[in-house]
Amino acid sequence: MLVEPSIILSSFDLDICGLKEIAKIFAEYIENSDLLLFSGKVGSGKTEFARLIIKAKATKENIDIEEVSSPTFSLVQNYEFHFCKISHIDLYRVESELDLIELGIPDIFDGQITLLEWPELLPKNNLSRHVGIEIRETKKLKKYRDIKITFFGHGWDDLVGALLESSYCNS
Repeated sequence: MLVEPSIILSSFDLDICGLKEIAKIFAEYIENSDLLLFSGKVGSGKTEFARLIIKAKATKENIDIEEVSSPTFSLVQNYEFHFCKISHIDLYRVESELDLIELGIPDIFDGQITLLEWPELLPKNNLSRHVGIEIRETKKLKKYRDIKITFFGHGWDDLVGALLESSYCNS
């Protein structure tokens, strides 16, 4: 069952402060079983944006996380919070669907928040409710990013509303 996008938001020419603000909004509204899929070229900022969400969630719950490591080599980094668990997954080095099964994907998506980089290997027909986050360097300024956020499925109203109110995103 392939789900059509329900809402698409965009942000252009975001600096690190803008990215942090969007990350704070995600940290405020995401909850167990939410799946965020990060796509973009190598070096576009997928890992950094996922880190910002994890750090914002830790700040919100008053938890001290010394380091938010990239999962490029370990493939999965897990973070325990008071009310949820976040798994940050990087599929860049995964070569087959068999590797996905060995990682427990997609079974691990339920009951936790999953931030997943390089989702191209995932069978999309099994994903009913998720957010696609595409990050690109701006053409003009290398330190700035353009972000396209696509919501699939229902139940994203509060998050979408908060993003639209922030003045960082528009539809």
